[in-house]
Amino acid sequence: MYTREAHPGEHIGHHRTFEEKLACAARLRDEVGIRRPILVDDLAGTAHRAYGLMPNMTWAIGRGGRIMYKADWTSAHNVEAFLERHEDGRRRRPASGAVAGFLTEQVEYRDVDREAFYARLRRNGPRAYDEFKRAEEMWRVRAENTTRGT
Repeated sequence: MYTREAHPGEHIGHHRTFEEKLACAARLRDEVGIRRPILVDDLAGTAHRAYGLMPNMTWAIGRGGRIMYKADWTSAHNVEAFLERHEDGRRRRPASGAVAGFLTEQVEYRDVDREAFYARLRRNGPRAYDEFKRAEEMWRVRAENTTRGT
């Protein structure tokens, strides 16, 4: 679901109209090569608020409404791996149909193409790039201080 412009700048800013938001979602689809349908949240961000406000979340919700998978960052590889595990579990279900679901938490990893990401920030405008680089530096320093115990 396309929720909002995470890194607004002088060229591509916050969405002012739903039509503008639809156009930005289409641009993202074309630039990144997304082949699945993209849902677009309303201007108020109603769905985004309901599902956690992270910028790039993934949810898989079962037919009965149960949350089957939730990730605070999207990795196609990790989503595919979950779907394969889930389908494998469904195929191996005993004839009685009795299974017990359980919750797990784990750290996942994803590939990062920093240069492509920075190029999209620059496309949005210098402010988007500069703000992200400042935040990146702040988080780097914070991580260093955390590992040193300061």
